[in-house]
Amino acid sequence: MEKEPLIELPWHGHETIEAVPALLEQAEQIKITLPANYNHALYRALHPEAPRVQLEEIDASGGPELLADIATVSGLEEFTALTDALTAAQATVQVISPPTVIIALPGVSPRV
Repeated sequence: MEKEPLIELPWHGHETIEAVPALLEQAEQIKITLPANYNHALYRALHPEAPRVQLEEIDASGGPELLADIATVSGLEEFTALTDALTAAQATVQVISPPTVIIALPGVSPRV
């Protein structure tokens, strides 16, 4: 079965988190679009030592351990529930601005 190149999900909290594990089998990448008001909080969580700046552009990549940083943001705590599934799938995680979480499976170059 051929995988979908990209499956896009809007952020609906627990509902979105529950959908992701099943989609790991169906997609090369999963893009979760968060509300714009999360950008500042995510930037501070991912760059705690960064000086305050006018434009806070996020571009952070890593393994599933990046979910722990995302989960420090109020309202995004449930991202930690994906750690085991993403580790087992050997997925990578990228967080970009506007606030978006991209999950990529092995051998896939980001297309977003």
